[in-house]
Amino acid sequence: MNSGQAPGPDRLPGAVPGVYIDLPQLLALEHPARQLRWPPDMAPAHSLLGGRHRSRVRGRGLDFVELRPYLPGDDTRNIDWRASARSGKPQLRVYAEERERPTWLIVDQRIAMFFARRGALRSVVAAEAAAIWGWRALAGGDRVGGIVFGDDGIDQVTPRRGRRALLHLLSRLVARNQALRADSAPPGAPTQLDAALALLAKQAPREAIVAIFSAFDGLGPATRSRLLALSRHNDLVLLPVWEDPATLRPARIVVSDGQLQVPVDHAYAEVRARLATAAQTRMQDVLDLRAELGCAVLPLLTSAPTLVQLARGLDGRATVPRFPDVPGEHSTDHDR
Repeated sequence: MNSGQAPGPDRLPGAVPGVYIDLPQLLALEHPARQLRWPPDMAPAHSLLGGRHRSRVRGRGLDFVELRPYLPGDDTRNIDWRASARSGKPQLRVYAEERERPTWLIVDQRIAMFFARRGALRSVVAAEAAAIWGWRALAGGDRVGGIVFGDDGIDQVTPRRGRRALLHLLSRLVARNQALRADSAPPGAPTQLDAALALLAKQAPREAIVAIFSAFDGLGPATRSRLLALSRHNDLVLLPVWEDPATLRPARIVVSDGQLQVPVDHAYAEVRARLATAAQTRMQDVLDLRAELGCAVLPLLTSAPTLVQLARGLDGRATVPRFPDVPGEHSTDHDR
């Protein structure tokens, strides 16, 4: 599915380190991605496992896990008739089994991601992390696909076995990444995150691994509701992309919504305080989803190598950026 028009190859600017990615860069991440350790002992709600590994998915394996209410679409062969008679409602026997699982990579490439003051742009970090995750899941035997969304459209690639689907997804990711411009015509679209999640809900109703790479611009009640619905029957992992507040320095920057531009001078304490508050609120909103949804959250910073951060996060050594006591220079939701 392609509900927007990404640029053709003749209009792509090519790779610019930290600013734009290209397909060869993402292909080069395959080998190092295969070396990542996929943790084998995480609980289902926090599982980062994919592929042919034992994980608690609903199927016809040998190890009984639990009883739960029957849901439309479940295999009727797993109904426990005795438990159903006792409760008066259909009850399903849930087993743990070894099986492949579809992995969905949801990658944000909106204009809100086209920003950073140190290191790589958010859009680049999200693209690299998604590629690394995809290559590692493919190595584990998963079917890999996903959704790439920009301000003006959404591209969907259905998870399939083998490299073809992932390569198609990475190609769409490169096209949307290289379409980003500070003076781009489409205005920012905060509701595109909700639109991408709504599309995902139709395609991945249960038993999938869903990894979302975004700065979560537009996060609101509707977003929480959609994430909660996804987390009930899928393994949900959020990978928010942020600037590290500890590394930022005073500067005069220009922020834009794609149409208007406003200079922001960090020399003023009041400006720094307001920006710090906005950034900290956004960060905390995303971190709160960990407890609210029972999902995993792996923060990614623009100032550190993406592969190293993912390796630490998957190994349980990820760190959450902390704001200094004195408000520093931080970005708002609309920094571009």
